[in-house]
Amino acid sequence: MIVPDVKCVLGEPLKVQDAWRRSFESALTHRFLDLGIAGFSSADERAEWTAKMEILSGGKNTVLWVNDGDTTTPKYFPTIMVKFPALRICDLLMNSTNGNLHPAFIVNNAIKPEIYVGKYQAYQITSNSKNIGISLYGVDPKVSINFDTAFTLCGNGGTGHHLITNAEWAMIALLCKNINAYQPKGNNNYGKDISDPSSLEYYGIPTYMDANKIARVGTGTGPLSWAHDGTPWGVYDMNGNVYEWCAGLRQAAGEIQVIPNNDAAVNNIDVSRDSTQWKAINAADGTLVNPEVTFASDTDTNPVDSGAGATLKYDATTPITVVTTVSARTTTAYKSNSFDVVSGVDLPEILSALCLAPEVLGSNAHNGDYIYVRNDVSGDHSETLLLRGGHWLTSSSAGVFLLDLNNYRSTSYFHIGARPAFL
Repeated sequence: MIVPDVKCVLGEPLKVQDAWRRSFESALTHRFLDLGIAGFSSADERAEWTAKMEILSGGKNTVLWVNDGDTTTPKYFPTIMVKFPALRICDLLMNSTNGNLHPAFIVNNAIKPEIYVGKYQAYQITSNSKNIGISLYGVDPKVSINFDTAFTLCGNGGTGHHLITNAEWAMIALLCKNINAYQPKGNNNYGKDISDPSSLEYYGIPTYMDANKIARVGTGTGPLSWAHDGTPWGVYDMNGNVYEWCAGLRQAAGEIQVIPNNDAAVNNIDVSRDSTQWKAINAADGTLVNPEVTFASDTDTNPVDSGAGATLKYDATTPITVVTTVSARTTTAYKSNSFDVVSGVDLPEILSALCLAPEVLGSNAHNGDYIYVRNDVSGDHSETLLLRGGHWLTSSSAGVFLLDLNNYRSTSYFHIGARPAFL
């Protein structure tokens, strides 16, 4: 039988559930590799994989299907997703009474009752001259991609498929801290978590070595503590392994700019440097307004700043602060410190809802995760885009609250990857 028989294993001991998870998802990965670029041609087989994944996980996970866009004979490939029902801001923040939905569940002013996030970091399949990012167990994640490539890779799977956005990432991070009271470990110390002993059970399965040490590991092959909720049905590797590009957030000469709500998940959204989709955050009330810092073209590295001083910016002080007028600039290196101590003006709630600053200053509640910022007034680093999570040697600075705005959009390294998501 091609698709293994399963049962719902919720309620079983976690180790038993995890054994079922690894067995079923390994079978899917092997079937994918056996079929290769021919894809899953049988609609019945595709439906069976999806149904059995949902039975096994009690509906927490599903298998969605990307296609290569061929109008005559489209090829279909699996991508394992974790389902997140809609949550309000007051559900996710400790001190909020805001009953509005978190921005991750609002797209083009429409409510999304649930969203789906890739269980694993993106693996690349090429079909119909398109590179497509999919989420599969036990593979080496796609790396050495810049922001624009990652954005296209995860959007090539068809309508609704997209690169994970900062709004989606922030929702999960807040869910970890404030609802689950659990922040995941991960591959942030050469194949294991920095806080764990050097015993075999704490390592993932190596897929890439660096200087004779374990670097990348197979997606989802680490212990249960690497899942966002500590269970077999969570999102894996949000702490370490490889950095992940996220859409919808950047800094422009220090100004914090976002694409509203979860609109960065829309397939044809313009995320270019000079796009008018980018908005700044009004310091007075947290509303989104036209930016004070603008670029003349997609290649402009000398942005114009109106100097109005009404929007929020990252200041390269020690520690990093959020201000309305920048007093300290980076020129050759980033500024960094614990995310816990980012402070500034009377910060509107949207900053903590999007995990751009802590809800409570100095609360030591973000597991030692770090923030890295460039805010150059001109040059390549006048615009930097978001990386989250950390990689295999980020150590204790890695985690779900790590915020890295140090890299411009053409940055590409062997420790930078992506994660697909779906609306």
